[in-house]
Amino acid sequence: MTVRLAEVSDAPAVASVHVQTWQSAYRGLVPDSVLDELSVQERESMWERGIPRGGVWVGLVDDAVAGFCAVGPSSEPDAAFQLYALYVLPSAWGTPLGYELARAALGAEQDMVLWVFDENPRARRFYERLGFRADGTVKTETIGGAELKEIRYRLTGVAG
Repeated sequence: MTVRLAEVSDAPAVASVHVQTWQSAYRGLVPDSVLDELSVQERESMWERGIPRGGVWVGLVDDAVAGFCAVGPSSEPDAAFQLYALYVLPSAWGTPLGYELARAALGAEQDMVLWVFDENPRARRFYERLGFRADGTVKTETIGGAELKEIRYRLTGVAG
């Protein structure tokens, strides 16, 4: 297992992981029609634009991208940084890959937030083990006609 900063050439693999993990992790939460229509090509172009901005890490297993993490300046006015995405293939669930990606991406940031679906207990437990705590801020996102409650988590202090 290797964790490193992403390169633009990783965009196809990151896009594939992004789509596969959404389809696995969110089945039964996000409408099937939305998940079935996710496009690796659309995500690839998104990651080709995003990776050069920095803050994207990939986790490799047997030299293949099996997960990624993206962090950057926060879109929230009351936080410095935000964890925008952290996904690993289902085949890597339960392995240290997610933690290694988080450790690399979070670094020594002192104030970071993320949003997680309320009905995603696996992700919520993962973030809580990293030291994130729900801060009481909630919002509702509509995806494919489904209203999904999101909870904001905050990390204060050094990750690790």
